[in-house]
Amino acid sequence: MASDSSEIVKTDQKRSLETKKRILDATEQLFAQHGFYGTSMRDIAALSGSRISLIYYHFGSKDKIFQTVVDRRSEEHKNHMLGSLHNVVVLHEGAPVPLDILIEAYLRPCLERLQCHGPGWRNYIRLLAHLASESASSDYQKTFFTYDVVNKAFLNEFKRALPDAKDSHIYWGFYFLETANINFLLDTQILDIQSQGQCSASDIDVTIEQCQRFFTRGFTAP
Repeated sequence: MASDSSEIVKTDQKRSLETKKRILDATEQLFAQHGFYGTSMRDIAALSGSRISLIYYHFGSKDKIFQTVVDRRSEEHKNHMLGSLHNVVVLHEGAPVPLDILIEAYLRPCLERLQCHGPGWRNYIRLLAHLASESASSDYQKTFFTYDVVNKAFLNEFKRALPDAKDSHIYWGFYFLETANINFLLDTQILDIQSQGQCSASDIDVTIEQCQRFFTRGFTAP
């Protein structure tokens, strides 16, 4: 009898975890497509196939489900980006990392997550891009600041690579690099449309090469 009860509990726990994952996956997809304000709890319920009451039971509010969606992949993604930086720093044995290598170390992890790691990561990366493009006055944009540690680490290496540059010059350059990356990750296809198909932002290697060409010259301009 005790064994039967234990199995029932395990089954219920498994079902609960599956339900929560289904809700989070649906939320991630909707926020990636429509942003926070463009997504309703009814939208989440419809896509996940769950009752609204069940979503509130598991997560409490739209803000909390949003926070959970951001948090569940954040450590892995932050470590992936910091690992990309760490690898090039180690490779150069303490010497300043060349700008073109730094630019690739910053862009490639996000672009590959977007293009090569399946719909879950694609949705998550697009969600982060939505967050990063929000006004600083937005309540939910503050959730994004969990990634400040990544930007600070890269900024420190850009400063080491450009010892004679003013800090303000580096901050402006890094800001322009960030905004270009955000545009790529939103998958706007502006480049594809404006070039009438001659260029494609979905080509990761070409995108990085063009950014290296453009931003290396920008960072080193007088």
